[in-house]
This record gives sequence, C-alpha cells and structure tokens, in this order.
Amino acid sequence: MKMHSFNQYSHDLGIAVHDLWLTTKVKSALEMARPTRGQHIHVRTHAGVVALSGQVETHRLCEQAVELARAVHGVREVDAHELETWMVAPGHLPEAGNAEESADHEAEVARRRERIRGPHGGDTP
Repeated sequence: MKMHSFNQYSHDLGIAVHDLWLTTKVKSALEMARPTRGQHIHVRTHAGVVALSGQVETHRLCEQAVELARAVHGVREVDAHELETWMVAPGHLPEAGNAEESADHEAEVARRRERIRGPHGGDTP
C-alpha cells in the first residue's frame, strides 16, 4: 500500500513539474514573439493542457497566442476561452474577428484614413 502511494505521489509530482516546465516555455514563447510581447496573457497548465487568460488588443493576437502555445513541444491542448480582446483606445479600430467582418473592417479603416488624410492625401495643409 505504501509503495502504491509513493508511486502515485511520484507520478503526480512528475506531472506537476512537467506542467510547470510547459507553463514556463509557453510564457517564454509569448514574450519572445513580437506580436504577443507585452500583452496581458496569463498561462496555467494542468496535465499538459495550457489555459490562456487575460486580455489582448485584437482577435488576431488571441489567435497568435494560441498558435504559439500549441507550438510548444509537450502541449496537449490549448484552452483560450478566458483570453479576451479588450477595448481599443480612441482613434483606433478593433481588428475583425472573422472573415465576414474583415471586409467591413477594411472599409471602415479606409474611410477613417481618408478622413485623417483629407482630400489631398495628407500632403498639403
């Protein structure tokens, strides 16, 4: 009985150490990648499943964070349902979350750029 308990404890400890290693590797990957550097992303790992939470600036950054986490060797699955896109600062537009929204997003960006530049493309006052 005691040997079984020791083996179970040893196994659980091994999983915990592996999860800690994965968490560290994912955090490093997120911090080293230019797009996700400086974003507010929290990482937790349980039995090889990485959970991302926090806030990022755009939907695309959320996707990139998931891609980076999945690329870490040993990650079994990535759960990003708690990773949210935060409100953007005034004067900036949020990035479209899917292909349907993308055309509307691009049109709005073009309209905004035109208003900022004016009729002469911003070259003359």
